[in-house]
Amino acid sequence: MQLGALVRIPRTYKNLQRLREIASVVVKYGFGDLVARLELESTVDLARTLVRFRRERRELVRYTTEERIRMAFEELGPTFVKLGQILATRPDLVPMSLVLELRKLQDAVPPFGSDAARQQVEAELGRPIAELFAEFEPMPIAAASIAQVHRARLPSGEEVAVKVRRPGLAQTIATDLEILRGLAALLEQNVPELSAYAPGEIVEQFAAAITLEIDFRNEASNMQRFARNFAGDRSVHVPVVYESHSTDGVLTMEFVRGHKAKDREALEASGIDTKRLAQIGVEFCMKQVFEHGFFHADPHPGNLFVLPGPVIVPIDMGMMGTLETELVDALLELLVGVLLRDAGKIVSLFERLELVDERVDRKRLARDLTGFLERYADVPIGQVNVAALIGTLFEMLQRHRVRVPSEMLLIGKALATVDGMARDLDPTLDPIEAIRPYVLKTWLKRLADPRFLARDWIDAAREAVETATTLPRDLRVIASNLRRGELRTVTQLAGLETLVREHARSANRSVLALLVGFNTLASALLIASGTGPLLGPLPITAWLGLVGLLLSGSGFWLLTYGVLRSGRF
Repeated sequence: MQLGALVRIPRTYKNLQRLREIASVVVKYGFGDLVARLELESTVDLARTLVRFRRERRELVRYTTEERIRMAFEELGPTFVKLGQILATRPDLVPMSLVLELRKLQDAVPPFGSDAARQQVEAELGRPIAELFAEFEPMPIAAASIAQVHRARLPSGEEVAVKVRRPGLAQTIATDLEILRGLAALLEQNVPELSAYAPGEIVEQFAAAITLEIDFRNEASNMQRFARNFAGDRSVHVPVVYESHSTDGVLTMEFVRGHKAKDREALEASGIDTKRLAQIGVEFCMKQVFEHGFFHADPHPGNLFVLPGPVIVPIDMGMMGTLETELVDALLELLVGVLLRDAGKIVSLFERLELVDERVDRKRLARDLTGFLERYADVPIGQVNVAALIGTLFEMLQRHRVRVPSEMLLIGKALATVDGMARDLDPTLDPIEAIRPYVLKTWLKRLADPRFLARDWIDAAREAVETATTLPRDLRVIASNLRRGELRTVTQLAGLETLVREHARSANRSVLALLVGFNTLASALLIASGTGPLLGPLPITAWLGLVGLLLSGSGFWLLTYGVLRSGRF
């Protein structure tokens, strides 16, 4: 491994083994140039991996770059699957084509053994399975990259679902996070064009998110909060959490005997009104966002069960989104602007939220927004694909460098998912038409709130007070620095360190080439001279010349390898 990688990634045997695996998979899927730029070639059996890549190239050429990235993430396991799922919510950071592909990441993996599951439960809860449960089915009913679920029964008779975290998962993720932090530092140093995307910041945000997701106490807390939010709503039921049988690695909850929301045939066979269910699903999503400010960030149909009524039962609440009142108001304004096709309102919103900077051409942004909204003006409301509409909108905002808050992007994904589910349940439903009255009603309610109307004045007053408080101190500091001659400006040249390093490498190669040339010439002269005492069949000078030629050959191949590795001649 190169020194640059060693100083950024803790040098443990486990880390080196995992880094070698990551580098091999990256090369396998056709991204060997990235491994070279990160100076990680020595972590991988490059020759063998390149031979395998050439053998599989005909197969890989059928896939797009985005598909190969998704396939690499899947092969690298739980940490990278979750990282891909997080990136799939950030079209402000990655192209929309990659966002759409990463949304296909498969989280289904083979289950781990029943003995391992029992041992994990007993270790977490501190008692034998026989004391904890009257029944515990050894075969899991569901398995994913983070955990698997077993059906069980408490001694008191309640049927429960026991979610068991995969053994060793916390340690595996901790190792991967150490490596990802090191790789992020290498990306910022060696791939300057990616520094604008702040790889280190992305890794830290991801680390915080996945640490919460694998802690089942956090999920239990989310479920209890969600249940309080929907208390009294007969169309939503949140499974009960059994805290006495739950820890950070085991979550025991009420077992729900319902049908998945995506199984329309089973729902209809059970006598459930799917049209009514589609309407409830839209309202379920709207209430989370606009009334509670706490929403399910991954509401795909597999995470929603349905009981007769119909009643929606959400599960898998490890990943949730939280909205401050200001962001809810901003989202309301954005949706009102889209529904009313008012581009000026949308641009004004972005300016007030400081989502656009001096690089953004506001007139061009307003013009493109107007064109975007007019594109859907003549399309029947029932034929509008919400997922495509939201994807196109975010892609356009990304192109104009509008910094869309990540929570808003998560909501966009949730709205698109609910739209797809509603269309599957009731092809005649117009989701946008169903959303429109709810959004407008909530918007009118906001307009009747004096605090909402006065928010701009309140913000301006707060900023004026803060400025008036800090300005005298700031002026004193500036004046003091001027008197001492210490006021100075700092200029940073992006990529300067990389440029210096590249020049140093070029100089080293030039010196090596000169040495190889001089050594070759001297060796040839020694062989040709034929002087000195005989050592076996040849004079000693000839032997020295042959040794010199071997050294020259080694230097030549070392120089050739360095040039080929860099990809630059």
